[in-house]
Amino acid sequence: MNTLRGTITSAALAGLLGFALTGCGTSTDSDTAGGTSTAAATTAPADPKTALIASLKELKTGNYALRVDSPETKVTGSVHVPSKSGALKMDVTSDGSSFTMELVGAAPDRWVRISSSDAAIQQLLGSDGKTWSHIDTSKVAKGGGLDIDVTNADLLGVEALLQGVTAVKGDARTIAGTIDATKVNADDGFLDDDAIKAMGAGASSLPFTATLDGQGRLTKLVIDAPKAGDTPAGKWAYTISGYGEQKAQTKPAGAIKEMSAKQLEMLNS
Repeated sequence: MNTLRGTITSAALAGLLGFALTGCGTSTDSDTAGGTSTAAATTAPADPKTALIASLKELKTGNYALRVDSPETKVTGSVHVPSKSGALKMDVTSDGSSFTMELVGAAPDRWVRISSSDAAIQQLLGSDGKTWSHIDTSKVAKGGGLDIDVTNADLLGVEALLQGVTAVKGDARTIAGTIDATKVNADDGFLDDDAIKAMGAGASSLPFTATLDGQGRLTKLVIDAPKAGDTPAGKWAYTISGYGEQKAQTKPAGAIKEMSAKQLEMLNS
């Protein structure tokens, strides 16, 4: 699993809260989408679809801050591929309970910290909400809740989402159109096979709006999606900022212990 959807919809978390990771050390100081680079603006391709695809060029270098706002979940973090590190924080509120999962990766190590307003969930996970757990990555199950690579340059899976772009119009800064989710190849992404099937006929025409900065880089992608199973209808907003400005992640500060077999079993599902 290399993208965010699998973590958000992991079966382990679904069983705990009834819902389908600023992470510690995350560098997101810039409030201006796209960062504060003073490089000269590039000449945008004349065709909106070409401009949209070209907007991912710098994202693929893997040095940016990210934010995802979905109907149920907020994710913030950063990616720093040059140092093979990254950080994520996932916040979920469901049925009156809140849940937070933080993940820091600095290859080859990975650490996680979990907290919940529900004492029963906290106890079930064997977490005190303050202590970080070091993960033995050799024990991470493929496809499980901990199988997320924060060193993946396209951690958001945006390139896969744009494979399904059909109707498109706009200019050098704002591009709108539709995405045919049935043409998206993203088994671990927002539009995986199960979600597409659950959306029904609406999956073939999802409205989207993309915003590019003066250098033609993607800074925001908003997709309007219908209800999919237990996930309510709503907007999925991907915000990318701080291109080239992120810092290498290191072992988080504070108390750290090895992840227990109980935690590993719960989150490895």
